[in-house]
Amino acid sequence: MRIPRTFIHGAAVAVRSGGDLISIGDRNRGQTVTAMASAAAFAPGAAPRAPSTASRSRRHIARAPSAAVASPAPATADVDTRTARELVAWLTVEKGLPGGAAKAVSFGDGGVAKLVNDVRAGEPLIEIPQNLAVTSVDVADSPIVAGLAAGRGELVGLALWLCLERHKGPLSEWAPYVATLPSAGSDHPLLWTAGELQTLLQGSPVREQAVSRLESADDEYASIADQIRSNPDDFPPDAYEFLTRDAFVDALATVLARAVWLNAANCYAMVPLVDLLPLVGSPPPGVSPAAAAGGAAVGKPGLAAAAGVVDYDAATECVAVVSANDAQQTARVVCVDPLARNAGDLFLATGAVDESHCGDYLAFAASCTQTDRLYEAKRQILEGMGMSADGQTFPVFADRMPMQLLAYMRFARVQDPGELMSVSFEEDRIVSPMNEYEVLQLLMQDAREMLAEYESSSEEFELLQLKEKGLSVRQRAAAKLRLAEKRLINATTTAVRRRLAPIRGIPTKQGLEDPNADLLEIFDAIENLPNKPKQMFDEFRKWARGDYEDQIRSGGGKGGSGCG
Repeated sequence: MRIPRTFIHGAAVAVRSGGDLISIGDRNRGQTVTAMASAAAFAPGAAPRAPSTASRSRRHIARAPSAAVASPAPATADVDTRTARELVAWLTVEKGLPGGAAKAVSFGDGGVAKLVNDVRAGEPLIEIPQNLAVTSVDVADSPIVAGLAAGRGELVGLALWLCLERHKGPLSEWAPYVATLPSAGSDHPLLWTAGELQTLLQGSPVREQAVSRLESADDEYASIADQIRSNPDDFPPDAYEFLTRDAFVDALATVLARAVWLNAANCYAMVPLVDLLPLVGSPPPGVSPAAAAGGAAVGKPGLAAAAGVVDYDAATECVAVVSANDAQQTARVVCVDPLARNAGDLFLATGAVDESHCGDYLAFAASCTQTDRLYEAKRQILEGMGMSADGQTFPVFADRMPMQLLAYMRFARVQDPGELMSVSFEEDRIVSPMNEYEVLQLLMQDAREMLAEYESSSEEFELLQLKEKGLSVRQRAAAKLRLAEKRLINATTTAVRRRLAPIRGIPTKQGLEDPNADLLEIFDAIENLPNKPKQMFDEFRKWARGDYEDQIRSGGGKGGSGCG
């Protein structure tokens, strides 16, 4: 198989026999497979990206990623023992997969991967030769789909390849592997209706992106179908009857849920067995991937999982999964998301919500005001630092203040030219009490606006809904996602309140006088504006009930009512 310069190719092995976990030391042993795999956000023709942030206002919160998943992913739940055994036999006997390629790991029913023996941090768990993975190279080598995939995104190309191989059935060269790539499930977000996305994801920052992906999938298929119709000589219609809209969208959903992103190779790959490892959220930047393993070391109950880090190893020409932590025999094996996505992005890709994401975050967007007399100077300075003055996003985690975001907003709100260079992006330095107060109030207002977009702003609303019986899979997933987002928003507002406390009231020699009283009065008035209509309506109801008759007759107690 041809290997491009930026490429990979690989596959993994694991087994189970008669329900008992066994290792894969020898290539004649039976084994089974299933589980969740990594995925990438769908954007036709687009390269992999950092977690996306759907814009909602001039500054907004976007979405939220999880730590260890115990249940099988929707895209792998249907893989049974027999299918897994056939895959392992094909990989080992026909494809020459070394017997020790995945000897430390075995897979059970439902895709739960477990360690066969204790492992140390840095030890390889799975090593798959590059010729056993499917990438854009295989798509380009296919005479049937190569022409249709040309100029389209990698994920679209892989979806076309999967459609074709599914259509071939047992005649496919990849049949044993394709058998472990069943439908992504009817509840994958790409298979929801637009109405369901609008209703169930109300308030969620991922709603717009989910609807956009659905429309993009339809547009992509329409473009492919039009290409076939317009060029019957190159694409005989009879040869492409298998490529229906439903088949394409389901294959695309499967690819989103199972494709593995390999940073070192800069591409996506469909890697047998590796793509069955449960995908969990990545920790925040600067934190070891071992944090995704859970366990007592990170203050979590239960046995720590083996947090696998997957990438292409050019030295061995394998796709390798390496343990980031020490783990004990029978511990679960999970794959840390190489794209560092949040819960919202992972949900859109896999259809599952990672409730214990160790590095979940929201994305705030900030920008400078173009009418600001210092806008041009600010733009040049920001661009010199690799930032944009018209819209810059920052991840906001639950356990820390967003220092880069604070610095950006301080810089954006500065009005005195002499203070421009006093803003630090390296340390948490306040420019002035007034500037800091304004910035924190803006952050607080953004969080309030975000919560106001949900059907209910409270976390309890989601918790009560999750306790209801008869919830559909889609309703339950949406409630879990909304709850994760609300928790992050509330954690942010709590952190902002703590920062505001010293500014709002500072003890003085005269008692608890506030040196910023005038400033506070202005901002409190602004904060209370949304409540004014309700206050006016309440006053009107009191008047209608006659609550104020006595005051009117007595002249209101303060100069009369002004009515005579």
